[in-house]
Amino acid sequence: MLLAAASPEADGQVFNLGGECAIGLKDLAQMLVKVNGGGEYSVRSFPSDRKSIDIGDYYADFSLIRSTLGWEPQVPLQEGLARSVAYYRENLEHYL
Repeated sequence: MLLAAASPEADGQVFNLGGECAIGLKDLAQMLVKVNGGGEYSVRSFPSDRKSIDIGDYYADFSLIRSTLGWEPQVPLQEGLARSVAYYRENLEHYL
């Protein structure tokens, strides 16, 4: 974020951030349960009255920020999730 804010080349650009590989929401939920050391999730059907606003499949592609600013992900997704879980556990009182 700081790199983009400090770079004139980023002015007016919209950057998507992602990783090297696409991951489905179910796989992401399973990974989060794993790094959390437990938990559960449920899969719900998308409400039929909301289908008109469903974007379908989406893959975050960081090629624009890479070509513009040279940014690439430095932390693998699972490690980033584990760090995030640890951070929120340590600072939970600030978020409740």
